Amino acid sequence: MKKTLIALAALAATGATFAQATISGQLGLSWQQSPVIQTNSTTNGLPSDGSHIQGLSMNDGEIYISATEDLGGGMSATARGGFTMRGRGSAIMDRDATISLKGGFGALSVGSVRSCGSLVAVQSGVVTGTVYSGNESNNFVPLDKCSMVDIVGYSMPVGPVVFTAMYGEFASSVGYNIIGATAAAAGVTSGAPATAQSLDSKGNVNGVTFTDVAAVYSAGPIMAGVNITTFAVATNKADGALSPLLVPADGVVRTRVVGTYDAGLAKFGLGYQNKTGGSADQYVASVAVPLGNTVVGLDYTARLAQGTFDKGAKGAGAAFALSQARDGDKASSSIGVGATYNFSKSTSLNASYITYTDAGANTKFAPVISTNTNASLGGVAAPGGTTPAQLDTEYRIRLLKSF
Repeated sequence: MKKTLIALAALAATGATFAQATISGQLGLSWQQSPVIQTNSTTNGLPSDGSHIQGLSMNDGEIYISATEDLGGGMSATARGGFTMRGRGSAIMDRDATISLKGGFGALSVGSVRSCGSLVAVQSGVVTGTVYSGNESNNFVPLDKCSMVDIVGYSMPVGPVVFTAMYGEFASSVGYNIIGATAAAAGVTSGAPATAQSLDSKGNVNGVTFTDVAAVYSAGPIMAGVNITTFAVATNKADGALSPLLVPADGVVRTRVVGTYDAGLAKFGLGYQNKTGGSADQYVASVAVPLGNTVVGLDYTARLAQGTFDKGAKGAGAAFALSQARDGDKASSSIGVGATYNFSKSTSLNASYITYTDAGANTKFAPVISTNTNASLGGVAAPGGTTPAQLDTEYRIRLLKSF
């Protein structure tokens, strides 16, 4: 249950003024194994030694604070922000931070958010993978990675359909993470040597922006949605050694179609993604079955074999930045099963297991060169080389309390 705190806002000569804030969040401790196969420390972060990160970890701790003000005339304003709460010794990172205005005109929202896309939204919700890396964007799962973006969005309900339009900029989360390599080695014929970017840098360092339009129909047991995203890349960035690598992503169009059907005895979900430029199609299928206080779920995700990006070697780099798939990557898929026992509406125990196919085996152009031995941060092969399997299995047993 959400709890309300009465916070002292200001003291004035005429008396005290109070504002109301709401605190919500969750804590979840897991015994788990990460799916990311660790690598030995070699020149290119190869070969794999087959080990995993495993043990007890607080990967689901976060807290949010929101405050809503009634502006009159049917309008309201809400500010919402949060931070991670991952246990003793873990760094505290900021979470989504948004401001919204709602009224008869619809809803206008601005802020910084972590976006994982509509394909993730139609999964069962019972299979509680993936165990994400520190920036919560695992690079090797079949679906596109999550992204940290700054957005301005507008939505308006029309009967059972909600229409949304959005403009966004990537908060340095789409990067061409090159360490110790010249731009020429990555297919760029001019420019200063490329350097690693800070994972904590803010702002649109790479000049990648996007626009997104969406429509979602929801009535009774059926939900169906489509969204079309168009990417753009600025060519006049000051960090010119990096931006040209992403220029081929300019004009790439991504289309996602999703749907769910709640049949009562089970809820089914389907999702499909297509991206122009030669990127592999992606698929999701899920089912969740309620059995009293227990919900059993199954999720299937897949990415087809990655072809050759139609704008050459630099285009392959841009494709990798947007989807983490390299030219020549084999088809990748995962099957996950899970069960959640609900002690109450806010306390649950979950067990999940996911197995992955080979998401490596690149035999053509791998645009990222790195001496990083942590595969989740981009330790992959040099151009023209090969990569080992990046994932195989993961599991989690988690006790979660929401508030």
